[in-house]
Amino acid sequence: MVKLNLFSYSAIVTAFTSLPLIANESDSLDLSLQELMSVEVTSVSKQKQPLSNSPAAIYVITNEAIRHSGATSIPQALRDVPGLHVAQLDSQKWAVSSRGFNGRYNNKLLVMMDGRTLYSPAFSGVYWEVQDTLMADIERIEVIRGPSAALWGANAVNGVINIITKHSADTLGGYAELGVGDYEQGFAGTRYGSHLSDSATSRVYIKANQRDSLAHQSQDLDSNLVESAASVSKDNSWNHLQMGGRIDVQLEADTSFTLSSDAYTANMEQASNVASVEGPAYRDFYHEELKSEGVNLLSKYTKALTATSEYSLQAYFDYADREEELYQLKTNTFDIDFQHQFLFGTDHNILWGLGYRVIQDDLTSSTILTSSESPSTSTQLWSAFISDEISIVDDQLWLTFASRFEHNDYTGFEIQPNVRLMWQIDNQNNLWGSVGRALRTPARVENNTSVNAVNIAPSEVSPLVKVFVVGSEDYESEEIISYEMGYRFMPMNTLSFDVAMFFNDYNKLRSTSEGITDFSTYPDYVSQYTYFENQYDGYNYGAELSSMWAVTDLLQMRINYSYIRNEFDDVLGQNTKAPEQMVSSIIDWQPLTTLGVNVVWRFIDSTESLTGEGTRYKTIDSYKGVDIALNWAVSPDIMLSAYGKNLFYPAHLEYEAESILLPYSVGPSYFVKVSVDF
Repeated sequence: MVKLNLFSYSAIVTAFTSLPLIANESDSLDLSLQELMSVEVTSVSKQKQPLSNSPAAIYVITNEAIRHSGATSIPQALRDVPGLHVAQLDSQKWAVSSRGFNGRYNNKLLVMMDGRTLYSPAFSGVYWEVQDTLMADIERIEVIRGPSAALWGANAVNGVINIITKHSADTLGGYAELGVGDYEQGFAGTRYGSHLSDSATSRVYIKANQRDSLAHQSQDLDSNLVESAASVSKDNSWNHLQMGGRIDVQLEADTSFTLSSDAYTANMEQASNVASVEGPAYRDFYHEELKSEGVNLLSKYTKALTATSEYSLQAYFDYADREEELYQLKTNTFDIDFQHQFLFGTDHNILWGLGYRVIQDDLTSSTILTSSESPSTSTQLWSAFISDEISIVDDQLWLTFASRFEHNDYTGFEIQPNVRLMWQIDNQNNLWGSVGRALRTPARVENNTSVNAVNIAPSEVSPLVKVFVVGSEDYESEEIISYEMGYRFMPMNTLSFDVAMFFNDYNKLRSTSEGITDFSTYPDYVSQYTYFENQYDGYNYGAELSSMWAVTDLLQMRINYSYIRNEFDDVLGQNTKAPEQMVSSIIDWQPLTTLGVNVVWRFIDSTESLTGEGTRYKTIDSYKGVDIALNWAVSPDIMLSAYGKNLFYPAHLEYEAESILLPYSVGPSYFVKVSVDF
């Protein structure tokens, strides 16, 4: 089992145990229902607006919700968002999607942290295991289900997740935490914030974790692969070390500047299998230690021109290096973004912007993966957007026209328009609707990479057949036309309902051709080449409900529910179907002024997932789970917490990675934590 660097880990523990004990925030139910509905969000329109008046299916995870639940990672914090399918694949890997198309390499969900896009250019998806920060420093997570490409660009097809960290002025003083458990074998973190001057504040943090393996059940693996996989280590433990900081400067009354940075290193154990020329399964199983590291630097300058106009300029650099047997990938991303907001007349709120991104990646080939281009490539993305929010009836009815214009190196010029209508009927009723077009542009693997996905065993009449899936320069962007409608109802100050309905029409989905056969290596084997195409289409529709009832000042109950109907036939180019029904019931109770209880019950319906070699679907059974959290404020400065995750039900498979990894079961786990503010 891989261990954390002893010096790094002990340094964190030493820092924690030597902290003075001064002051901690109360563990009360901090936000009332009215306050929550008035929380200002930025992900829908790229500017601040109350949650209740946002014309989109948006859900906000507050810092208090994260703290009460005991989530130790961002995917854990996302588990109970309506319409979001969050599944753990092994100890470190997650699959997260909105309204279908989930998987290890889900490519239709845009994820950002403080405006920095978190995705790999190799497949346009997110390596969730290396997207991290100190959870106590997250101000909120805004989750939009449905396309938001008109403002955020390509790949914001089925949703946007925007992770927003706290201003450094809100993290002055110190914070530290230390936890131990079975799966969460050990984690520690500390942060300190201070005044640099009368107009500048800063914080720095460091955190580390060691997590144990999840269990592999042989019955979850295809029967013809069990014998070949028997002798391979199933260890999937991992450790992660990360540090970073942020500086916020108020240059003038109307001008601010932010600078932030993070750096991480991780070691992850994993068992994989690739196509092989040796029987009986013609799959080669192996175990490896995967290494990943990265660093990012982000700056943002904001200036208010008048009381109704401001502009901002943001730039960031992101470096990532991932080394595994299948491939080694290094990426350097530079992104610059400008936007300007102003009022035109009395009825038009105009927002426009320009952007440029360049990504240099170095993809080193392996025995099953080759590239038709040089290992190192550089791709560019130029973009512009404009949005006009028109006030039709003052403080009651708004119509927004928006569109984004992009040019990428794979498919050229693309347009992604959107229309949204917001009607505030009265203080208790809000109705909204939206129609939009969004695109998922190709990734490198679909454009110029070849993968030996599977080998077909020889027979009496044919030799071994090597099947290659090959990227194509003719591969186009996948398209969605989405129709949405939502209703927010607050019949009393203690009860609210938020309903969203949608119909998504997908076109040009990824498919593969029948291909060509190469007999040049006969009789040893023949090669079958299939090429990425855009021949599939389909649709899904459904509804999502989020409700909250403040029973008393000390007891809150929430129920989140989603239903989705999938009509994609047998599309094998990618996972398409979401669980038909997902339910979460959440109770926050404070029986004593010093004691908080958080209980979650969830149900995830059965669904389908591509098998590791990507040649067929397998059914993932439905499952249930209960999470319980106890938070005890020992004193105003010390919090003791105990957590149980996935309780009262047997270990289960949540999903299977379509990336030739072994399936693992998620079972009950426990950990305790002590946190200190000073």
